[in-house]
Amino acid sequence: MLGAIALIGGFVGLLMWAVAVAAIAVVSTVWTRLVWEGVSVSAAFSTTRAFAGEPIALRVRIANDKRMPVPIVRMSVRLPPGLVPADEDTGTMRGFRRRLSLAPRSELQLELPVRAAGRGEYWLESVLVELSDPFDLAPVWREVQPEAWLLVMPEARIQVPAAVRRRLPFGHPAPAARLFEDRERFAGIRPYQPGDPLNRIHWRLTAHAGAVQTKLFEPTRSADVLIALDVACGEPFWDNVFPELAEDAIGWASFVVRQGVGAGWRVGLVANTHLRRGRGPLRVRPATTPGHEAALFAALARMPNQPTSDLAGVLREVGRGLDRRATVVAISVRAGPRLRHELEVLRRRGAQVVELSPLEMLLKEVGA
Repeated sequence: MLGAIALIGGFVGLLMWAVAVAAIAVVSTVWTRLVWEGVSVSAAFSTTRAFAGEPIALRVRIANDKRMPVPIVRMSVRLPPGLVPADEDTGTMRGFRRRLSLAPRSELQLELPVRAAGRGEYWLESVLVELSDPFDLAPVWREVQPEAWLLVMPEARIQVPAAVRRRLPFGHPAPAARLFEDRERFAGIRPYQPGDPLNRIHWRLTAHAGAVQTKLFEPTRSADVLIALDVACGEPFWDNVFPELAEDAIGWASFVVRQGVGAGWRVGLVANTHLRRGRGPLRVRPATTPGHEAALFAALARMPNQPTSDLAGVLREVGRGLDRRATVVAISVRAGPRLRHELEVLRRRGAQVVELSPLEMLLKEVGA
């Protein structure tokens, strides 16, 4: 309208101003349509699994594949609750802010150090990217939600004493060279001999051959170790819920699992909590298959620190199918009478039982 008025009235200055405004508007419209073409944003953590306290970096990649440069790029990374920047103070924002520029056909990768406040599974919320022209007149923003996740596994919050390490079946400086059977590698059958356990009988071949046959497995130097983790601080469980003490027990379980896996033992886990409601207590069977170690630490990272039942009932059910040569490492802040009874039953069945209590060790250190 001002351009038409200037043209009719012969105002040259006003006409030039209107033409300039119209040109800026047209260029801004074209800019907003073309600025995001060829621009891609991705983000991923330097590792998908880490222990609490280890250095972690968030890698954000921004690429510009078109011939036109992007003079101003503003980026805001919002971290999930529990993750904070490692070496900078961002004020009230839980994340990072960066300003940069992109040349034609170029890419930039930012290394943003982060720190995890505790164990858990973290998913990157979003990356807000704003692209603007050289004069910052027409900024265009877009919210990117990359598939970036991080699993932080627990670390022992209380230093595990050397006396406790020596009590573990794989904690001796020079363990005896014993041979066990690998239940995952079938080696054949033989006729039944007195003393063979019933769970080793091959019932199908027994019915086919007309004589009792016993299964054989390949020999190995590692045996089963079952970590029985009690996240309650006594019995009954609903009256003994202390999340801080439960986190100490989970940290000790993480240490024991690392020691057992490093020694080559088949490590399993059972706890009186759940990962999903309605699925029963948490349980990871002992195995040596690929990915078993990751499953163990994923369960320790994701498990709640509040009990859903007493460990005694869970251990009673699991102990029925436990091998006599297995070792049970019971980690409980304060074992109740029912749990101690079930551990004694396992001892009578021939299993080796080791009891650990982070609270007792802490009280011994302070002299209480």
